[in-house]
Amino acid sequence: MKVLLATLAGLLPLSLAGCGTQKVLLGTEGHYLLTTMDEMVLPGKSVSLTARVQAGDLLRPQVGCVVRFYRDGCLYRVTETDQEGLGSVRFRPDRPGDFPFEVVISPVGLRDTAPAPQTLRVCCRAQDAPLVIVDLDKTIVADGFHAVLLGNPEPADHSPPVMQRLAQTHTIVYLTHRPDYFSKKSKTWIEQHGFPPGPVLLSSLSGFLKGSEAFKSERIAELRRRFTRLEIGIGDKFSDALAYHQNVLKAYLLVQLPSSSRREDWESLLADLETLPPEIQVVRDWHQIDAALFRQASYPPAATIEFVREQIRRLSQTNAASMPNDQGVAQPQGEQPPRTVESPGL
Repeated sequence: MKVLLATLAGLLPLSLAGCGTQKVLLGTEGHYLLTTMDEMVLPGKSVSLTARVQAGDLLRPQVGCVVRFYRDGCLYRVTETDQEGLGSVRFRPDRPGDFPFEVVISPVGLRDTAPAPQTLRVCCRAQDAPLVIVDLDKTIVADGFHAVLLGNPEPADHSPPVMQRLAQTHTIVYLTHRPDYFSKKSKTWIEQHGFPPGPVLLSSLSGFLKGSEAFKSERIAELRRRFTRLEIGIGDKFSDALAYHQNVLKAYLLVQLPSSSRREDWESLLADLETLPPEIQVVRDWHQIDAALFRQASYPPAATIEFVREQIRRLSQTNAASMPNDQGVAQPQGEQPPRTVESPGL
């Protein structure tokens, strides 16, 4: 809940600030925001290609905007936005493949410059195609959502080459709890930092308000009803790992160790770790994900649990040694143990 409230606070400027702030937060280029929704589909099944047009400080839906969908440089369909600012057409791929569409808003009738064209990716795969589900923030993105709001964060170390290697055998599906306002910014960041192409699935406002675990569990379950080989899930939240595990994916949890020496922080982490099923892999970085995926390394929760317990014991000893005795004098400490210990296999 704390994370959700913090994120909502971060989104508040979207409804209060002008276009300059929206440009920083959302990557827009003027008065209008164009959002496109990527899709996953089976061969021979029809799917909706949907774009949304909003404008102004409150991102109000724009009615009657002409939306053109281009495929391979040729016009595919034209539609107009409805009362919710949505324009949709249908598409039925007849074979597996990636089908990128360019979505263009006609400048006719607009009071400001039309938004830049956006890409909408339709990822068509066979029912038994192997898929990888990966989160964005604090997973392939080195920082959290706050850094996304205010700038252009760096990718997590070693994540692009691991993802590129995974993409040789699996379809990459980027599943994030970010609201879909961040569609353009998310897709641009993925492309700019050398990650493999794949559909970017974001939450609607209602999905965002449900919380990350509920949103991702529902989306993964929906994908599993159509695709039988959801094999790997990578994320930084305990709720991510549990959602992956509950949907029978091999779950990799990128755990964040406390940066402080407060025993309470380590005890909180320990309590979370002790809830994990033993099948979940608990890793510190993408080098360990690399080793686990391609060199049969194993990182069960027990190894991290023991490390955290040892850290708590050392912090307790340090705190006890520094406490005053009955005369108000600190006990002799001698050589102090280090505040952290090297983690075997972490």
